[in-house]
Amino acid sequence: MTILKIADIGKIEYKRSLALQKRLVEARKKKQICDTLLLVEHPGTITLGKQTNNSDLVDEKFPIFKIDRGGSATYHGPGQLIGYIIMDLIGKEISISVLVRKIEKCLIDTLAEYNIESNMITGKPGVWYEQKKIASIGLAVKKWITYHGFCLNINTDLEAYDAIKPCGFDSKIMTSLKQLKGKEISEIEVKEKLVKNFTKIFDYEEIEYQYNLSSQLKIK
Repeated sequence: MTILKIADIGKIEYKRSLALQKRLVEARKKKQICDTLLLVEHPGTITLGKQTNNSDLVDEKFPIFKIDRGGSATYHGPGQLIGYIIMDLIGKEISISVLVRKIEKCLIDTLAEYNIESNMITGKPGVWYEQKKIASIGLAVKKWITYHGFCLNINTDLEAYDAIKPCGFDSKIMTSLKQLKGKEISEIEVKEKLVKNFTKIFDYEEIEYQYNLSSQLKIK
């Protein structure tokens, strides 16, 4: 039986969430925990993946973290739904490329519930609406255990992207559910839809849902 724990942490500083992910990766590697999806929101933060160019950072007005995921510069902030995926790829019998495609499918199906026909673009990981990017994906893998994940713009302040060249593009390429629908969107509702699609697409047979995992694990 494949089990997924969904840990809804809420708002957390990026540094603390990264430390948590690394601890969970070690625990998953030792089979002390099952696959885990962390759902979080960060205060305004910029992360720089392994493919970041020097020109991708335009303004240093947010805290900046150089990290080991794939991809380049990404903004994280209020109004986003961020999912960090701690998954044993061998246990799920999928490759990294299949993992990315399944994440994209999950996001696309979630957006479809808002009548938004988003898509994948070959060579450009993430999810797009026409020529606008609405969700980003960046992953790392350690001994076949994944971490990092995706971020979906719901009510995100898109002007915050002016601080970077997201994935090497002009900041104006980014969009959000709020911008596309012309109104504020319930972030709780989006989260519920995404969780439903994630568990279906990754074919988990049992789900454990947990709030405030951060406090229980005593993050420092």
